[in-house]
Amino acid sequence: MNCKICGASLEKIFSKKVLLKYDVDYHQCSNCGFVQTDEAFWLDEAYQSAITSLDIGILVRNSLLLKNIPKIINTCFSEANVFLDYAGGYGLFTRSMRDLGFDFYRQDIYCDNIFAQYFDITDTNFSKFDVVTAFEVFEHLSRPLEEIETILKYSDHLIFSTEIVPDQTYAIENWVYIAHETGQHIAFYSEKSLELIAKKFNKNYYRKNNIHIYTTKTFTTEQIDYALKDQEVKKVFFGLKKKKIKKFNIKRESYQDRDYLKIKEILYKNL
Repeated sequence: MNCKICGASLEKIFSKKVLLKYDVDYHQCSNCGFVQTDEAFWLDEAYQSAITSLDIGILVRNSLLLKNIPKIINTCFSEANVFLDYAGGYGLFTRSMRDLGFDFYRQDIYCDNIFAQYFDITDTNFSKFDVVTAFEVFEHLSRPLEEIETILKYSDHLIFSTEIVPDQTYAIENWVYIAHETGQHIAFYSEKSLELIAKKFNKNYYRKNNIHIYTTKTFTTEQIDYALKDQEVKKVFFGLKKKKIKKFNIKRESYQDRDYLKIKEILYKNL
């Protein structure tokens, strides 16, 4: 078994009892630091429920994304008009972004679309999108390079989230992100492994904590400072900081009223 990212040799670093019953080894790449499990024979069992019972952070995560992603899009992809949330789960993020004025659609073949009905990828003729998002998806990929290539077919620009592998083996073994009890997390990325993937697909790579971007664009220092760095922007009456805020502040009209009328029209047509 070799690294699924760079092909280098692997070292077994620990074992876990996946789904509380299968003894599974975890291996780390000697070159890029990527961590992968044994071949995941248990996935059919793990995905009997698409969203696991331990994913109690889904609402908090959505709130954090709503704080960061609009700012990143407005600052770095201001020309973008139509968006896709890949593996978008219940559609919570898609619905929330539409409410904020972003024309988002949702894709997920494993999970019911509860919150973004009528705004699924199957409800549109779009095959390409200006930006695609994929939050908490990469750690689920059994064939990372093939599946990331599939995601990138939807857009040249991908915003995604995944946690970065800790530096120490002890920390990895006790890392809550391993989530061996539910068995869906099988791939864990170092920053180097994510950089290698970006190079493979001829993308530039940017990162803000656990949010990552693959893009053909090259961001300016001004864009990076405003959208991708954690810092408090102090109010000033003169100077560059005020100009930055004004420059990247895009006013958008919520889709909520328009979507309400659209869904109502669809319901009457289906009578």
